[in-house]
Amino acid sequence: MVDIAKVCPGIVVEMRYATDRNAAHAVIYPLRARALVRKSVAKRLRQVQSELNKVGLGLKIWDAYRPAWAQDALWKAVPDPEHLVDPARGGSYHTWGIAVDVTLVDLQGREQRMPSDFDDFTPAAKAEYAGTDGGVAARLRVLRTAMFNAGFAAIHDEWWHFSAQDAYLFAPVDMALEDNGN
Repeated sequence: MVDIAKVCPGIVVEMRYATDRNAAHAVIYPLRARALVRKSVAKRLRQVQSELNKVGLGLKIWDAYRPAWAQDALWKAVPDPEHLVDPARGGSYHTWGIAVDVTLVDLQGREQRMPSDFDDFTPAAKAEYAGTDGGVAARLRVLRTAMFNAGFAAIHDEWWHFSAQDAYLFAPVDMALEDNGN
């Protein structure tokens, strides 16, 4: 596991579960939570970042590795089987270190308008954009294309969520979100 902020230059990190700007409306992660992923996922994210930079955009990470205890806390706050995976049923690919929640930013790190905000479980959050804003539709196509080209898969309920296409090769991870001097 690697820290995205250290190994993926230019990718912006804003861990939303270290704030109350998420579905639980509560802080779940410690303040200094790192955005951790498997090395192979970080390599794919660098590829995405490079592709996006060519069109004046970049990635922002909202979530990455999510420990089992955090998945449990999120499920207890929002027990919604349509949008979250029950920890009793194996948890999320986030717990495996192979999933990320992302959005687009410009090269100055400013978020770009997308279909919805993070953890918006309304129809606006669907991966297949049904709105009428051509700019939003175009940006979502750019994001999805870059992520797919780098070996990520999407889910239908969250335009921001992507997992490694080879997820079956991995298993859950158990490690600290904070560095603690290591």
